[in-house]
Amino acid sequence: MNESDIEVRTYFARGKNALVARADFSQLFAAWYLHRLDYGIEWPLEVEDLGRDALAAVTLHCATRPWREACAWTIKFPLPRANLFAAGDNNTGTVMARVTTEDTAPIEQGMFYADVIEDTKPQRRSAVDFSAASLFTAVEIFYERSEQRPARFFRYDEEDIVMIAAQPDCDLEWLRSLTPESIRTLDQDLDLSLLEKRQFLFSCGCNQDRMLDFIAPVFQQEAEGLFGGDASLTVTCPRCGARHVLTREALEARSAQQADRSEGE
Repeated sequence: MNESDIEVRTYFARGKNALVARADFSQLFAAWYLHRLDYGIEWPLEVEDLGRDALAAVTLHCATRPWREACAWTIKFPLPRANLFAAGDNNTGTVMARVTTEDTAPIEQGMFYADVIEDTKPQRRSAVDFSAASLFTAVEIFYERSEQRPARFFRYDEEDIVMIAAQPDCDLEWLRSLTPESIRTLDQDLDLSLLEKRQFLFSCGCNQDRMLDFIAPVFQQEAEGLFGGDASLTVTCPRCGARHVLTREALEARSAQQADRSEGE
């Protein structure tokens, strides 16, 4: 396991029929912070806290899902007004999150959109509305309404976070009665059987090549509009906010490659 990886452990709670996922997110949060530092991305503290919680929640969620599944969450908050994007890919063991506060239209209630891709199956999307100021509460509402099973999120401490999700025949009364205090004695109160250990790291997967492929078709149509006489342009990744500098020369070469491939098909 690399220094930037974190380990998520999942357990089965015998007698309660629930899945417990837990991790120390200090390394993941640090990697997310350094990524934002590299690109000068700053938010108000309350918005940053939403992003941290989204990153933790999507990681714990992925750790309980099939190995070949990827998911993406778009979460719109009315107050603080912010849009969050969080994604995880079990194929690569990567997770990421981004928050945007600019150009966000006012909304009366929160919206949670979840997209799921698994192998060759068609992409699935679900959407639920919520009224909550807490990211974890928003995810719990998503589980209740979309996943059709309850889930709870708790902080053991600031960066040690626990998710407990119902399985068939779960003791729902017990699950809904859990408190932050009872989480601290979970190991003593329950018979927990270790199921898996999975590693995750913060990574969007965007790079120069992907940005060239993305922009090249636009470049073919309106090169001058893109560059405006400059020798290069800066493209911001819509997923993680990373900025990539693309030169006119590189886009000309990539456009020619794409044209050659189209002719050969």
